Amino acid sequence: MTDRRREFEELVSPHLDALHGYCLRLARNRPDADDLLQEGLYKSFRGLAGFERGTHFKAWVFRIVTNAWISRQRREQRRPLTLELDAVAEVADVAGEEVYDAETNWGAVYQEVVDDEVKRALDELPDEFRLPLLLSSLGGLRYKEVAAALDLPLGTVMSRLFRARQKLRRALRDYAADRGIEVTEVSK
Repeated sequence: MTDRRREFEELVSPHLDALHGYCLRLARNRPDADDLLQEGLYKSFRGLAGFERGTHFKAWVFRIVTNAWISRQRREQRRPLTLELDAVAEVADVAGEEVYDAETNWGAVYQEVVDDEVKRALDELPDEFRLPLLLSSLGGLRYKEVAAALDLPLGTVMSRLFRARQKLRRALRDYAADRGIEVTEVSK
């Protein structure tokens, strides 16, 4: 094993579960999340020479994964929609089956613990609010690290996190009331 590979593995291994959970929330399905994680790790490994030692590796690698996801989204928007009949049949056969297995990582726990209504509310957030929230919540990044990962000013990150939480609070008001959770009024 090369020194470069060993160094990369030592840097990235403590963050793999958080990265995988983040990719699951971005991609919204396991195969795409796995592809995104692999692409992000590949790009991180290739760009390791550009990583400035002494800075925060976690924010750096999350930024690379985020940029890979944004690039994928842009490619998808440019690609014309095609639908194969075999794919439709496969989806129909799989409908109702459990998509995520019971691994002991955050992504699997999230799938089992978080209700569909909460997932829907998160998915409906615009990306400008959803990405900082996911990096902060799932990735465990601090505000400064989120700012570095998204290449945004710290104040913008703080504002977007505040607004994301407000939007979630509004979207989940009835959900909380049904479970006996008191929700304070949020100003618009």
